[in-house]
Amino acid sequence: MVYSPISTGLDWYIKWFASIVLIFGALTTAMNLYPYNMYFQFVGISSWLVVSIMWKDWSLIVVNGVGSTIMFIGIIHYHFYTNWYLKIYETYIEVML
Repeated sequence: MVYSPISTGLDWYIKWFASIVLIFGALTTAMNLYPYNMYFQFVGISSWLVVSIMWKDWSLIVVNGVGSTIMFIGIIHYHFYTNWYLKIYETYIEVML
């Protein structure tokens, strides 16, 4: 078995940040906190995309590239093709009553 030293370079910090953000994304998904789950997952997957580019690992580049594209499309769809602002306004009105 080959042991390699643990890198503490920039990629180490980005991958741990991305992993923690993805855990929060999974948590917000489990708690049904839509659309916040998409934001967390987009940031986490995009951060892993940066790491995979730094590592030049094509399998990770493809998976994270496709994943971040899907999350970005979901965010764009939510903000431009749904009535999200009405939902926020309705919640505000209910709280005021």
